[in-house]
Amino acid sequence: MKKILWIVGRIPSPLFSGDALYSAGILTALSRTGQTEVTVVGCRREDAPVDDRLLRLPGTVFPEAPWPRRLGIRSLLTSSPRDAYCLAPPSIGTTLAELLNQRWDWIVFDHARSGALLPMVLKQRKRASICYLAHNAEGKIRPAIANDFTNPLRRAIMRWDAEKYRRLEQRIVDAADSILCITDADAAYFAQPGKTTFVVPPIYLGAAAPSDRIESTRPKSILLLGSFEWVAKQRNLEHIIGTLLPPLKRQNVTLDVVGNVPEDIKARYAHERPHLVFHGPVADLANVLARSRAGLVAETLGGGFKLKLLDYAFARLPIFGLRAAVDGTTADEQSAMYLADTMDDLAKTIVDGIDDLAGLNRNQTKLFELMSNRFGLEQGTRRLHDILVERAGAAP
Repeated sequence: MKKILWIVGRIPSPLFSGDALYSAGILTALSRTGQTEVTVVGCRREDAPVDDRLLRLPGTVFPEAPWPRRLGIRSLLTSSPRDAYCLAPPSIGTTLAELLNQRWDWIVFDHARSGALLPMVLKQRKRASICYLAHNAEGKIRPAIANDFTNPLRRAIMRWDAEKYRRLEQRIVDAADSILCITDADAAYFAQPGKTTFVVPPIYLGAAAPSDRIESTRPKSILLLGSFEWVAKQRNLEHIIGTLLPPLKRQNVTLDVVGNVPEDIKARYAHERPHLVFHGPVADLANVLARSRAGLVAETLGGGFKLKLLDYAFARLPIFGLRAAVDGTTADEQSAMYLADTMDDLAKTIVDGIDDLAGLNRNQTKLFELMSNRFGLEQGTRRLHDILVERAGAAP
């Protein structure tokens, strides 16, 4: 039985955002091996209990999760990026100090933002091996996000935070015995002599939709799933609305946005109804998926694998997107999507394809089959068993 201490900046609950879904999939796969005891330490995301699907995982426990620090501005006076500073309140340090008295086979840093706790772990880890679960290549994407801001002061602050993220990420990579990445591109970014790096694609935890066809009675709606609390996600949303919505409106196509969107952004675009609809978080996506003709993946900032790809594919929805936004999918999978290289070309692709019911149905069937073979829970369980159960790691 492998004992694993799992340090995650935010507990992966509720299961609405991509980072939470990725972490929850990994934890679920590990529990299914039946050969791990995992203790998950992190801050809460909101004032609600941890999702029952996580609490019921065999061999997985969640100590009481505290609130993060509220005054992130104070991070400017530290060496930590804002996220890492906020997600390492003193109470987390107290809990971690007690847990580090135990023997662990692996200590996992889930996301770079959990890295503020690295010095304590390095001092007290005994013979535990360290694994870094990278959700992104932060040293690459954070500067790009910062440079997207036009306000000079905001851009300067974001650049400094991005540089602190890069340094923190590098410290975790230097300390890690194994690195888990979400895409081949990220694995290449992290590859270093003496480091073992593995690609662990996302694991889909939802139910697959029964075989279904898109008929002409289905509304001409494009679905955009996401959680838009991170500044990069908000910038992406603004780019998408600004470029795609005008040509979609002219063809009477609706853009349905599902997920947390800040109130100021919703207010700014309130006049665009009924062609732009903000639904907020939806606990059961079945209804909104069933009344959409396709899903949208058009992010230009943030990198990484877009987990909404799996929601669309397993719901048997065709996908329209930017080629650069579907990183982590294969050439075969991309051949079953409607892709373009620019946002303007993507708008034309949507307009040309939204009424081609035969093409939509052909692509959704092919994509469902391809994605089912690569992102299912069974495949993920085998990967995690081979990486964290069979391998002992390199103890210091």
